[in-house]
Amino acid sequence: MRLVFIDETGDQEQKDYLGFCIATVDGRFYPLLKRKAHSILKAAGWDPAVEFKGHYLFSASKGCSTVPVDTRVEAAGRLLDLNSASQNSRMYFHYGRLSSANPAADYMRLVPPLLNRALSRAPTGAGKNLISVVCDERSDISRSALHAAIDTVVKKKGFVLLENVIVAHSTYDTIGLMFADLVAYLAARVDTIASDVELVHGLTPEQIQSNGKLRKLQSSRALIDRIKNLTLYTGT
Repeated sequence: MRLVFIDETGDQEQKDYLGFCIATVDGRFYPLLKRKAHSILKAAGWDPAVEFKGHYLFSASKGCSTVPVDTRVEAAGRLLDLNSASQNSRMYFHYGRLSSANPAADYMRLVPPLLNRALSRAPTGAGKNLISVVCDERSDISRSALHAAIDTVVKKKGFVLLENVIVAHSTYDTIGLMFADLVAYLAARVDTIASDVELVHGLTPEQIQSNGKLRKLQSSRALIDRIKNLTLYTGT
């Protein structure tokens, strides 16, 4: 069974920035991922009543406020390391980004072709073409329209969708959405901070180290580099 998780991200300063992350994983790896992810978060002291989000990563006051930023970043790195085994990648990530004046419309327009790229042809064999798709909830998109758009793609790839597309409220337990959210957030930070050329130009190494945005950029790049399979796309 193939599991698919879809989340999106934006940027507080670059209001027109819109990114989508699709995470895919073979269902046989999911139990291990969830158990180990919870073990990592527990070791970091993260409160199970609070979801672990990329948006909380570099802010000591957001999310679980008792966990310092350095511990959060370390935990994020350990989480991303779970996606690589010695021989095979456990989870694959596809990230698309664009400039958008209408996020809801662009979500519906671009998620299906990104999903089409993220999915290989369904495997043969009894039950092997079963797929489940989980999307983070959005109040501005019709669930029926989202289901229809995604179901069309999975059918073209030879998969059979498990019931309906699931629109889920993300929590500590929605591990698949957590990975999609974390990768989307990090990719967006690399995009948006690195695009500000004036921020970097002419700074000494000491100035870079003391600049909060640049430290965030360096940490985001280092975390992204730990992902074994991440494909980036730019939309229009």
